[in-house]
Amino acid sequence: MQFIILGSSPGLPQLDKHLSSLYVCHQGTHLLFDCGEGCSRQLLRYSLDKDLLDAIIISHYHPDHFSGIFMLIQMLYLQQRQKTLHLYLPEREDDFEALLNLQYTFRKRLSYRLVIHPMEDLPLHYPQIMIQSTNHLHGYSQIIQDLQLSNTMKSWAFQIGESPHSLVYTSDIQQTDCITSFLDCHTIIIDALHPEASQITSLAELSIPRVILTHGISEELSEWMAAQAPASFEFAEEGKHYYIND
Repeated sequence: MQFIILGSSPGLPQLDKHLSSLYVCHQGTHLLFDCGEGCSRQLLRYSLDKDLLDAIIISHYHPDHFSGIFMLIQMLYLQQRQKTLHLYLPEREDDFEALLNLQYTFRKRLSYRLVIHPMEDLPLHYPQIMIQSTNHLHGYSQIIQDLQLSNTMKSWAFQIGESPHSLVYTSDIQQTDCITSFLDCHTIIIDALHPEASQITSLAELSIPRVILTHGISEELSEWMAAQAPASFEFAEEGKHYYIND
């Protein structure tokens, strides 16, 4: 398995980082997890061919994780991509298509077939991927109820490949409890900003070979990294080619 972190910034944009995006190649399948602003530029920068990508998977609808999807869909059209592209969304698939139509990005006019799926279909189509719902968006429940919105507060974490040689991408999480079943892995790319620092540091007890911190970092965790982090802990490095032997 090979992967490239295209974006590792927190929600507040930074000059030296891009918004969340992860490119994974596993068993000949090319997958893009999240598509923050600037993702298209990163795909060009690292010469990732327009026809390689098999599927795009959006973990949740915060803009720093999916605002780049519209530009990417348009770029692939302008590049005259022909291969079918599968798009897995966390919720409200029909409303997403309405956003495409609002931007005059009509699926019928694309040079390629864009197939939109609910996230629950992902492991059915790609058995090497496991999904886990998280509670990252549950803090919005009251305002969703007050405004009578259709939001279902779905957010997802992912395991690619089989344990113990798997890659875990948590996307945004509030606690690590939701990913316990994924922790027999080789590499975890974990949100280092939202969970309590103690939840991240406790991963050192599990002997995970590689823990990659992304999406910002809390002050407490930053101090721990500087003082006592084991060699298996590292900060996400955009553009680096990482490998896992299956």
